[in-house]
Amino acid sequence: MTTHETAVTQYIVANGTKLAYRRLGASVGIPLVMMMHFRGNMDWWDPALINALAKSRPIILMDNAGIGKSEGEIPTTLHGWAEHLIALVQALKVHQIDLLGFSMGGGAAQHVALAAPKGMVRRLIIAGSRTSKTPNTVIGPRKIFHQLAHAVTEEEFKEAFTVSFFNPSEHGRAAAKTVLDRIYVRKEDRAPHLSPGLAKRQTEAFTKFSVSSPDNPYERIHELDMPVLIANGDNDLLIPTVNSFELAQLLPDAHLHIYPNSGHGFLYQYAELFAKHVDLFLDETTGEDGEKIFEALKSRLS
Repeated sequence: MTTHETAVTQYIVANGTKLAYRRLGASVGIPLVMMMHFRGNMDWWDPALINALAKSRPIILMDNAGIGKSEGEIPTTLHGWAEHLIALVQALKVHQIDLLGFSMGGGAAQHVALAAPKGMVRRLIIAGSRTSKTPNTVIGPRKIFHQLAHAVTEEEFKEAFTVSFFNPSEHGRAAAKTVLDRIYVRKEDRAPHLSPGLAKRQTEAFTKFSVSSPDNPYERIHELDMPVLIANGDNDLLIPTVNSFELAQLLPDAHLHIYPNSGHGFLYQYAELFAKHVDLFLDETTGEDGEKIFEALKSRLS
């Protein structure tokens, strides 16, 4: 089986832009498409998570326009990010996907679910994220985001990643080191993290996501009628955990799972466990036994 470390970078023109993507995992099934966090690219996914997910389903990773190995210009709205992903999926002639958005990618994933053709997004996973601005949105400490946004060197970026994605404790720093060691296993065909200058365009996109607008997901939240799994660490400093609770209450069909002793990077800290929970959620069936299976899922996730 192709793994995160060995997947070949491929290219396709979609939405008028040459986009880079990688396919790995199972050869049959509904693909799980992944949307990345602020300043990250395909190489910043944790191999432990990706490889665990790839055991049971096809995985599609992508660098959005202007990121990593993709050409073009970074859109300054999350809706723009969504348009590129939808175009990539259509160019690959994939008719239905499951979608996971992490951090800023979780906001973009909501735009995908709202803008995609009916039925394209079967199930949605929002990790370490929130919806667009609501009357109750809680913003994390600006100092942490500032450090992540302005890190220049690789070492500065690693430190910013550690501080913003993991708990400020000895346990948290140890978890961060373990994850970073895994992330850097892939040596060949690797792209650097996004530069601070280009990251300003991503910041602009999230700033627009953080104001009230009829085009943003909060104003259209009732339209997200597919099953949604919302997950976070219990101490997310970057996008505070309370926002995940609010999102779960707003959505008509949401499962919520909070991971202990972890922050924004919970899905890497608990890579194997989170992958199992994703599998449970994506493999849940509906029909006559739907209610029974739903109760079993809730029990296994608790």
